[in-house]
Amino acid sequence: MTDPITRLFEDFDGGRLSRRQLLHALACAAVAVPAASFAQGTPGDSARGGRGGGRGNVPRDTMPLVLPFESTGWKTVWLDHLNYQCVDYEKAAAFYSALMGWKVRSDDGKQAVLDIGDNSGGIIIRGGLTMPPPAAITDAGLGMARPPVQAVFDGFAWGIDPWDTNKVEAELKKRGLNPVADHHGSDYKSFRVKDPDGFDLAITNGTKANRRKGPANATLKAPAPFAPTGWNTLYVDHISFEVPDYRRSAAFYQALLGWTGRLGGGGQTTVQIGEVAGAIIRGNAAARTATSIAAVNAGRGSHNDSIAAAAPPPPPPRNGVTAAIGHISFGLENWDSQRVYDELVKRDVAYTTREGKREPRIDNTGTLLSWHVPDAMGWDLQIGNKIKPGP
Repeated sequence: MTDPITRLFEDFDGGRLSRRQLLHALACAAVAVPAASFAQGTPGDSARGGRGGGRGNVPRDTMPLVLPFESTGWKTVWLDHLNYQCVDYEKAAAFYSALMGWKVRSDDGKQAVLDIGDNSGGIIIRGGLTMPPPAAITDAGLGMARPPVQAVFDGFAWGIDPWDTNKVEAELKKRGLNPVADHHGSDYKSFRVKDPDGFDLAITNGTKANRRKGPANATLKAPAPFAPTGWNTLYVDHISFEVPDYRRSAAFYQALLGWTGRLGGGGQTTVQIGEVAGAIIRGNAAARTATSIAAVNAGRGSHNDSIAAAAPPPPPPRNGVTAAIGHISFGLENWDSQRVYDELVKRDVAYTTREGKREPRIDNTGTLLSWHVPDAMGWDLQIGNKIKPGP
């Protein structure tokens, strides 16, 4: 599929768009174009089966990252938990339990804690969301009508190694991160900090051993919305992490938590979070659009100055947090694309196409096979075949 920016220039070259129409469309694209238009992973990354370079021949970013402080030497060894807030936590928890097979560890009437998978950490689903969630560059577009979004992933927690409570606190303070202790019980230790964009980050001593004591066999307050699929989630293939400056964020998480990767093109980079997950760290809409426009324009000798002026930055968020999670891709055991599609359609877990058909949105990139669907709160959920790091 030709990406929207390339298609705009093709229409301009073919006489189907005037210069004024082109600039207007590019200004709109700066805040509206979906992230998937710039590739699911970093183009050319072998883990995504890319071609090399970027989509639209976006040049690869080869400039080394500038770390914000001395590396800690820590390794991320566990996804402790994801934080998910919504308007109806009972409905959301029941959806994920029935669709994805996530086991219920607790439900106290205000929030539910679910185990995502045997090796994939957990999720805290809580209610109380009253204001609209911060804008994210969603992959739900590409011809699909999206329901109202009534949820937001507003934080995550990672287990690190080695762990020494006093030393971890001292290292965080040394780097000016102002850690706030959030310990629970005698064996779970955690410090909360803010990343460069105000996103809530917890560094913990969490491991499978100390976070999976006893079976997760609690019951939810709400009934299942449909028959359980019986699926087993094995891996968090990637978190689409949308930030103003992807280089700054990548450098921060590399220095603090040891996340590794290589920079790509088009204003984003793919990183590996130890053996437990992956992430695509993406620059904001204006930055990614401007980068892709410049690459598509390379050699044309025109428009660049006008395009840069036509791509204003998005408005600042009301809560001061300038990072957002646009979607998360969860890998299922025993993947079969048609079977997964059929089960989603049977349960009407789907978007609405321009033609009025209800179906999941396909997203196959390299060796990644997946479907995008809205969850019970309208948030964009990706379900795929990736169950371990690498290709």
